[in-house]
Amino acid sequence: MRTEHHRLTSCTPGTTRELQSLHFGPLEQGRKAVIQASLHADEPPGMLVAYHLRRELAALEAEHRLRGEIVLLPMANPLGLSQRLLGRGLGRFDLGSGENFNRRYQDLSAATYAKLSAEIDAGHRPTVASVRAALRQSCKELPADSELASLRKILLLQSIDADLVLDLHCDSEAVMHLYTANPLWPQVEPLARLLGAEVSLLATESGGEPFDESCSMVWSHLNRRWQEHSGTPGPWPDACVAVTVELRGETDISHELAERDAAAILAYLAQRGFIEARLPELPPLLREP
Repeated sequence: MRTEHHRLTSCTPGTTRELQSLHFGPLEQGRKAVIQASLHADEPPGMLVAYHLRRELAALEAEHRLRGEIVLLPMANPLGLSQRLLGRGLGRFDLGSGENFNRRYQDLSAATYAKLSAEIDAGHRPTVASVRAALRQSCKELPADSELASLRKILLLQSIDADLVLDLHCDSEAVMHLYTANPLWPQVEPLARLLGAEVSLLATESGGEPFDESCSMVWSHLNRRWQEHSGTPGPWPDACVAVTVELRGETDISHELAERDAAAILAYLAQRGFIEARLPELPPLLREP
């Protein structure tokens, strides 16, 4: 396991905060999965699931059973974690700006397409790898002039070039459910089965620029720009499968539940080819989306 520390922009003299990312598995495979927990920092179930994922991923790495890089952000929002008022954690909104921590993530398609335009105008079709490199460069150029802006930039840099992104949240009171984009459902359905999701919510674009859609929908936006430019369908696949997983309610937290959810996520990673393991038989889908 490799640990990286990402410092947020400090807006208060004498204070600094940092985001920690844990990296498992080989880089040379060219595949990447990112799992982040508690972007809404007052939603604790994801942190406990991440605790169990960390232990299991470390063991799998020691056994040389990982088939790609897996990045784990067990506490994805140090800024939100620091916010307390009268003894209560307030981790959904940035108190300085009032903005939701899971909204207003930049659509990088325009900046990225501009970077690819010379190659496209020369009659070439940039590969997925080339597009990902351009996406990373576009992300690096985003401003980071506040703690919130730097947090968004760091999170996007971790995930914008990933094949798979799982964003772990919870609701106030809820059953297990998830959100993803319509075209991604066939690839996400096994996760819904493994988690026992009772509801799966699909949208083309849900609005507000949430984190998961900034990672996945950029590919459809790039294809749309290609079609507007050339008159032909875009050449790229949906190269990032991104899912928001709602781990029940905020009080539905125990080691038993977290171990079960971590096992389901690991089984999905195996199903996606990130872990060498016998693939489990998929349970039935509890409800169609």
